[in-house]
Amino acid sequence: MRTVLGLVYQDILEFHGRVLKLVQRPAWTLIFRAAWKDLAMPLEQIRAKLSRHKGLVEGQASLIEFEEAKLARELAKRAFDRAEKEDSRRRKVEITNWLAAADSKSDQEHFESLRKEYPGTGSWILNDRHMKCWLDCSNFTNTELWLFGIPGAGKTILTSVIVQYLEKIGQSTPSAGAIPVAVAYFYCRYRTENKDSFNAVGRGILSQLIKRNEGIISLLWEKMADSGEITLKASNLLVELLEVAMKDSKTSYVIIDGLDECEKTERRKIISTLQSISEAINQQVPGTIRLLFISTNEPDIRRRLSSIVKIQLKPNDDDIRQYTTIWTAKIQKRFRLSDAETDNIIAKVLERAEGMFLYCALVLKHLHGQGSRAQLEEELRPETLPIGLEKAYERIVVRIYSTNNVQRRNAGRILDLLACSRRPLKKHEIQAVFAIEMKDRTVDFEQRSMIDDIGDICGSLIEVNTDGAIQFVHMTARFFLTERNLIDLVSAELNLAILCTTYLTFDCFDSLLPETEIRKFVLEGYFSFQDYAAVYWFDHVEACCSKLSGDPEQAKVVGSLQSFLQKQLNTESKEWGEITITGAIKRRFRNLNDYPEVYQVMTRLASGAIQLRGATQMKAGSLGQFMLGFLHLRGQIAKARLELEKFDSLAPESRSKLEQAYGTHLFKCSRPTCAYFSKGFASSQARDRHESRHERLFFCKERGCPITDFGCCTLRELQAHIEKAHSNNTQTTGFRAVGFPAVHKPPEGKANSNSELPAPSAVGWDYPPFLKNRGSPPSYLSVSGYSDLINNWVFTDPPPSPGLEPLIGWGRGSSS
Repeated sequence: MRTVLGLVYQDILEFHGRVLKLVQRPAWTLIFRAAWKDLAMPLEQIRAKLSRHKGLVEGQASLIEFEEAKLARELAKRAFDRAEKEDSRRRKVEITNWLAAADSKSDQEHFESLRKEYPGTGSWILNDRHMKCWLDCSNFTNTELWLFGIPGAGKTILTSVIVQYLEKIGQSTPSAGAIPVAVAYFYCRYRTENKDSFNAVGRGILSQLIKRNEGIISLLWEKMADSGEITLKASNLLVELLEVAMKDSKTSYVIIDGLDECEKTERRKIISTLQSISEAINQQVPGTIRLLFISTNEPDIRRRLSSIVKIQLKPNDDDIRQYTTIWTAKIQKRFRLSDAETDNIIAKVLERAEGMFLYCALVLKHLHGQGSRAQLEEELRPETLPIGLEKAYERIVVRIYSTNNVQRRNAGRILDLLACSRRPLKKHEIQAVFAIEMKDRTVDFEQRSMIDDIGDICGSLIEVNTDGAIQFVHMTARFFLTERNLIDLVSAELNLAILCTTYLTFDCFDSLLPETEIRKFVLEGYFSFQDYAAVYWFDHVEACCSKLSGDPEQAKVVGSLQSFLQKQLNTESKEWGEITITGAIKRRFRNLNDYPEVYQVMTRLASGAIQLRGATQMKAGSLGQFMLGFLHLRGQIAKARLELEKFDSLAPESRSKLEQAYGTHLFKCSRPTCAYFSKGFASSQARDRHESRHERLFFCKERGCPITDFGCCTLRELQAHIEKAHSNNTQTTGFRAVGFPAVHKPPEGKANSNSELPAPSAVGWDYPPFLKNRGSPPSYLSVSGYSDLINNWVFTDPPPSPGLEPLIGWGRGSSS
């Protein structure tokens, strides 16, 4: 009997442990409804166990029967734990895909790896008096901080130092019942998809907060189910979720680097939203949210952050000297220099750096890349070695354009692509551009792709991002190249517009191609540039038409565009419908008036795409995403992808060759408006789960329900399902539906010092019978005394009993 009672109390404490874990959260009032639904399965398990224990007592079970029941209990618990763990994992995956956030962790790891070679670099920032106050979570006065400095001063590296320090604090084991410190950060990037807008920053911050605080998963799951969005785009919902996630942490450090790399409207929204959330939460619990912004000293940013504490970044000679010393050691080894010659290089570089890490990086890598000792000495001459960042760019450009004709031409073409592309291009996409030959309408990776590494061709002007995308080393590099007319943006747009429209008329995009021909084109890499060209051809054509009015070059674009439209325009598409061509659209394409047929088609296409975009409630994005419904091209892309996926099981050597043309994520979403249309997935299973959400956006939030996975096509269909299958929650949990209290505190005089739970009458449900009509709960049920019992469920003696009968009788419809 003692053992049975121990098990009974163990079950009761399990229930209370789960409830207390919920109500002790800082934001429990916001997540209560969603989280309570998740307790349905655990409560059913507990009810079933209590029922079995009741049967053992009433039936006066033998020792053998008791051991069998004990074993069955253990097996049931293991099965339930596995199911609960798998369900939680699946939800996290679905939410992660819904957020579709940039991978800030990879960015952080990249910057940490850059610092490994230079121990201690940037650590001085942690000792700055303003930074120390901001890092101290017990300091409630300095919760917002702005770190600013000149371009190329090493702000991003300092950010990575701060993030790494805070992550070590966050990873330390919290005390029992404490909410861990949350660290969320974001590295903004100029003209980089998913890294230069408020929504991008918000999704990035939110995705990190939920990894450190899984208590809000239930709420996000519910909001995702209600949103009807395959990926989170609604700014108001994003703000709501950010507020909950930030409030539900003991302390949240939020760090935004590169704020100046976002457009003014976007950075204004980033600052105002984060400050608004921070002020509201810190008024309730001082010091909970701590914001750090890092940027250059832009006037609009300075005005918005004028009232907060500032740190102006000044050159740190020790850091710059350490970096320079390590790189000059590499130069010394490569060119067999003496110590005196090496010291001379260090002195010259430090003298001209003007406190800019970026300058040192550019110049030292440039010196290291020289082909001979004579060339090195030429670059080190006082009249040649650059002073300041702009002169450093000049010297790198001189080196690039002083190479042989082929190398120079390749470098120019790569830089043009990077300057004009509407999203960062992957290495295989850049190689595809070189493999495309428009004259004979072929794609030949084997003969035309570049042998030299792209980094070697363009020197230190570019870098490879953590996701494999190629981009400029810094936004100042693009500004320098365009301002000096080293990149002719008009000409670059022209070339890319002609490339996209001509490429999409190749034989591989014929609508009547048999599977065998498509398969052959797939193996030869013909479809390697289709993801980009199919979505962004319109952007480049429009840019050219607006800039080339009356120019002879315009005829080239129009000629290529005509051929493309003749081949790909689907005049029978149901998307055409009723299309209204506004005056604004006519003005956008007025430069095509000399080509009436093209003008008519382009204005109708643009108007139709805008109407489709409005129907999806998307405020931004390329119009080309919405034009595929008007073109034969969409069906041809689907056929090519289907054939490509069949090669997923190739031998490693053959698959490696295929990945050189298509990358590693071969399984793509079929929706052009989706980020995963080009991003893709590593497996067909992941892609299929993702795509099912497009078709059936509304899904049930009840755990264990098949509609959770399958979903419904319309909101009305989902509501009918809920009414039919889940109208009475007591069928699954034994409890009436929970209504959240309008008044958060018990009535005057009835407050219980041992419990934070609201009065039963306020929420519309009853406490378990053993807590009803018995005065204050015993001390072992108090909030403060729960930890030991919850963590130690094996009792030598059962706790003081408030009465056996109400305990084992607690079930569906039971009363005390």
